[in-house]
Amino acid sequence: ENEFYWYSPWNDISPFFKEILENHLSSNSSEIPRVLLPGIGNDSSMVDMYDEGFTHLAAFDYAEEGVECAKRFFGDRLLSSESREQQHGVDLRVADARNLPYDDTSFDAVLEKGTLDAIYLSGGKDKEMAMQHLSMAVDELTRVVSEGGILFSVTAACADQIESELDLRKDDWVMIRDGSFFTTESGYSSNNVDAMIYAWQRKSKEI
Repeated sequence: ENEFYWYSPWNDISPFFKEILENHLSSNSSEIPRVLLPGIGNDSSMVDMYDEGFTHLAAFDYAEEGVECAKRFFGDRLLSSESREQQHGVDLRVADARNLPYDDTSFDAVLEKGTLDAIYLSGGKDKEMAMQHLSMAVDELTRVVSEGGILFSVTAACADQIESELDLRKDDWVMIRDGSFFTTESGYSSNNVDAMIYAWQRKSKEI
């Protein structure tokens, strides 16, 4: 199976994602974070993420081929819906990021890695259409995050546009990573990731 890591494999992103969740995720969230992975395609990072303990995952791709590829990557890790209710397993679906099938506040975190870039670039030279599609996707990804939850974005092609979309939602979201270089408490530096890392937290009554 051909694999392609969008920007960086999970091992490069893991220290940053885990530190943000540990430092910022609401204490009211589930013991195993419910994480949504948009636009999975043929990126096997999600399997490494699952094997590292993120066993309550949902993932989707616009193309059925991407979901079938993910199923082959996961193999026996795919469990029934009953098991997912027990916080173990992977929910894989064909879905459009601009119109997601998930309920409001379904997830503790969203980890998007190049998906918003792809949506924006799909507008081609029509920048108005590109921004419209990006705004729709940001609306949906932010809708499904619970109070106190995290939107983690790894982006290179449209960082400014993503930042501007979240700035429009600043009444509900606060930026905790701004795409600049940083080092984790354990000494990992973000220059090992071939893109910029952004993160926002959805405000809750405690914030």
